[in-house]
Amino acid sequence: MISGDYWLKLQPVADPTRWLEQAQAKYDIIQRLFSGLRIQPRTILFTHFNPLVLLMEQNYDCIVVSDQSVKYAFQSSSTFVDDILQIQSPVDVTIALDEYFTYAETENDQRNLLTDIKNVTRGYLITSLQDYKNNAPHKRNHVESGVYGDTIVVEQNQTDKNNRQNWQSHIYFIENNRDLTIVGPVNRRTMYFKQLAKYSSDLNGTDYVIQKSLLYRGFFKRNYEHIITMRFI
Repeated sequence: MISGDYWLKLQPVADPTRWLEQAQAKYDIIQRLFSGLRIQPRTILFTHFNPLVLLMEQNYDCIVVSDQSVKYAFQSSSTFVDDILQIQSPVDVTIALDEYFTYAETENDQRNLLTDIKNVTRGYLITSLQDYKNNAPHKRNHVESGVYGDTIVVEQNQTDKNNRQNWQSHIYFIENNRDLTIVGPVNRRTMYFKQLAKYSSDLNGTDYVIQKSLLYRGFFKRNYEHIITMRFI
């Protein structure tokens, strides 16, 4: 998943207005999703930090798997834990956006990520994926970049030459035209819609749906992701 180090580097340089605008748009999507699923959750687990937390925590009891330093940097009122295994009581909804299941090196790692979520969720899982069958952005020879004040942020994906399903992500922060910070490498692997559906079924998940009317785009990202929901009892 996107590391806490990334958010700690980005938080002081990004325009707060853009934070609010993007977070509000994502909050509205989640509310539409709750309405469509006809649920009124009380407790929500975030598998990693996302500024969406800052709005969700105003109306829900949120738990975030991330560093305490991120909690204090963003002045969040949510409960932060270091590992999903620390969660003692099941939650109503788990939110695992930003292609959470691609942050793995093997298929077994991906299965384990889903199993950990299933074990603490008594309700819906909300996640997102790009369409890796018809569109594989990690295989393109390009980088994503953004400029925030005097800081340039560049994200580079490098495909594994021996296994085209795997790649590594690096994020570079260039400050004042001279100071360089590198976040990564992070190992990642493609996840397909049918593959995730199979993993969900293997864990007795139900109501697997690709929400075709809703698209999600990560903070400061260009590519849209499809929202997927499934239910664990």
